[in-house]
Amino acid sequence: MKVILVLLCLAIAGRELYLAFDRRRRAGAPEIADIRTQLTALKDTRDELEHFRSAQRERLERLTAERTAELAPLAAGQDRLAESLRETDDRIGSLVAQINDRMVPEVNERLNTQKAALERLTADVAALRAHLVARLDQAVAASLGAEPADLVAASLTAVPAAARAALAGPFERFLERYGLWCELADGDRYYLSGRSPRGLERDFLELLTARAASGAPAEAEALLTALRGTARATAQVGPLLVVRTPEELLCGVLPLAELRLPETAALLDDPSRASARLRRLPAARLLNAS
Repeated sequence: MKVILVLLCLAIAGRELYLAFDRRRRAGAPEIADIRTQLTALKDTRDELEHFRSAQRERLERLTAERTAELAPLAAGQDRLAESLRETDDRIGSLVAQINDRMVPEVNERLNTQKAALERLTADVAALRAHLVARLDQAVAASLGAEPADLVAASLTAVPAAARAALAGPFERFLERYGLWCELADGDRYYLSGRSPRGLERDFLELLTARAASGAPAEAEALLTALRGTARATAQVGPLLVVRTPEELLCGVLPLAELRLPETAALLDDPSRASARLRRLPAARLLNAS
């Protein structure tokens, strides 16, 4: 009997619990339905967002493709412009290098030439100053009763003019051999001191005699040898005149009186005329050194 009562109580309690649960479930059904509706709406919204995002992505890709297509010619033009600029830079660099290769050595050569000319001019001015000082010293000595210094003229010419360089050394050693000192050189002209014209006339006459008999001093032979290597040339030292023409090499000692005549100075510019004048000299004053 007790068991039956217990079971009956349990059955009643279970029924009450079910009824209470059912009432609670029914009371929350609208809320659950609302939640379900909201979830459905959210799902729809998410689907719309996904569709919108997809549409926007497609539009962006389409716009990107269109812009890329529009910019492609511009990019190609920029590439061509960049390539043209590189080619222009290379060409300019090449031209600059060529100009440097051609112009810089020429400019340097001109600068060196001007520098050498300036150095020669400086040396000439210094020599001229020294000469003027020396002449002033001589004038002072002469005013005090000293004998005036003797000066003689000399000249060296050659045709072509470039051949003169080979004659200058032997000519200057010849001057030293006869005790002559160059006071001043002006182109082809020399102004010499150290010997009197009359003393040179005597020495040069003896030179012609010695050359005809046994041989001249080495300095004189060296000068004659150098003159034979030219087509046309003249060498004059005071009364001594040496003339080279294609046909002959003549040495003559002019009379001192002739040195004061203007036509004598003109002989130096015309070897053929000078040679004709020497052939009219007396035998003692003429030597054919051909």
